[in-house]
Amino acid sequence: MATVKVQVVKWGNSHAVRLPKVVLEKAEMRDGDHLEIRVEKGRIALEPARPKLTLRDLVARITPENLHHEQDWGKPVGREVW
Repeated sequence: MATVKVQVVKWGNSHAVRLPKVVLEKAEMRDGDHLEIRVEKGRIALEPARPKLTLRDLVARITPENLHHEQDWGKPVGREVW
């Protein structure tokens, strides 16, 4: 994709840039998605925000198709308690 130039504009007490539709499409993002913003070596970096998942969220994703079977690790060695 070619470079797209945008303008920083005042928005209330902050500043903003508009992300063109083509940029969001290429990034597979849509209206309402969240971004993480960092400044690295004088450059602004935007990345899709990763959701903070809880153990409950992760366990809820377990299905019979992705459930791992019990693994036999052999007899305890040392002072493990199983």
